Amino acid sequence: MKRREFLLSSAVAGTAATLPASAPAAESTLPDNQWKPLPDLGTHWELLEKLSARCVPSMSFLNTAYTDPATWVEEARAALRECFQFPSTPEDLAPEVLASVDCGDFTREYVRIRGTVGIPVPLYLLVPKGLSAPAPALVALHDHGGFYFWGKEKLVRVDPVHPELRHYTDTYYGGRYIAEELARRGYVVAVPDMLHWGERGMYFEADPDRIKQRTLDVTEEDIKQFNARSSAHEEMLGRSILVAGTTESGVIAGDDCRAADYLCSRPEVDADRVGCLGLSVGSVRSIFLGALHPKVRASVAVCWMAEYQQMMRNNVRWAIGFTKLVPGLYNKLDWPDLGGLHYPGALMTINGLKDELYPLQAAQDAVAKLEKIYAKMGVPEKYEGVFFDGPHEFNLEMQERAFAWLDEQLKG
Repeated sequence: MKRREFLLSSAVAGTAATLPASAPAAESTLPDNQWKPLPDLGTHWELLEKLSARCVPSMSFLNTAYTDPATWVEEARAALRECFQFPSTPEDLAPEVLASVDCGDFTREYVRIRGTVGIPVPLYLLVPKGLSAPAPALVALHDHGGFYFWGKEKLVRVDPVHPELRHYTDTYYGGRYIAEELARRGYVVAVPDMLHWGERGMYFEADPDRIKQRTLDVTEEDIKQFNARSSAHEEMLGRSILVAGTTESGVIAGDDCRAADYLCSRPEVDADRVGCLGLSVGSVRSIFLGALHPKVRASVAVCWMAEYQQMMRNNVRWAIGFTKLVPGLYNKLDWPDLGGLHYPGALMTINGLKDELYPLQAAQDAVAKLEKIYAKMGVPEKYEGVFFDGPHEFNLEMQERAFAWLDEQLKG
């Protein structure tokens, strides 16, 4: 099932039980080949299109005012952090290794660290066996997919695997647990849960233990209802965080930076050879992490590189949520400009020619802009934009291309 179809079916499934009456579901009655999205906001479009036309990225490195990439990165990164409205966070990560499992080629540790405002962030740390020196390392960032019941387990196999999770991994990752594959290739890999997913999902006191513990006893209907409930409340979470004086995207990016900090603190890790990668929202998180964290030197962003202005008319509803929104940013920096903030590190973006979450032209224009940015910086070899003839996924062919590129950047 495609991500858009999953979101639509989740909306339909949840309407009777948990979704507000205003939740959109009309498109679900159209066959896939007839899905023709129209502007969502009716007569408000004159206002929004005029506002969007004013949204010119004044701080893009392509502007003539900027010539030195290091100076630009410092200024643009500060602007990004300001727009995130980062809350203060305890400096001490206070890591707790709560379990360790021998997985053959590597050891899987279950760890908790202090994240944003001290809230615990659970993660798996995969450490290859037989390391004779500090190794390259990666933060592997899971996707959204409208599939909230699991987070980090989309990238790390934890037996017994529920059939619904197995089906999801087969659909979007070619049946491969990418964090494990990278550990077998010699990387130390950190895989954190994102806020509102997996262990960090939204639970209530009345939820049965099988839901809270996400056990093998949960049914397909349990998972469908949990995902529908989580989808219905995701916007409320983002709005509430705004009321609390910060941003959901900032909380997520801050937590991912903390995961990178923890990775760099481990004695098994060469902190000068750290990267990140992810699909979809994992791609968004990779762009944010590489733009913010100076130790991240190579990033792979899969199926989320597009100019935002072109997404305004038809792609906000199903594609741009609070996990991606940074208020006030887009009249300073567009999405490809954030890719430029990975300098002096390297960036690979992978897009699908049949991805329906953003216009293909928006992706092509973003890649062209990134090529110009890195050329102006004098390091065109530090960016590679790749297109595959496929939908919104991270299939095996894409993975092999990404892993080979990471090897060049972090092992070469």
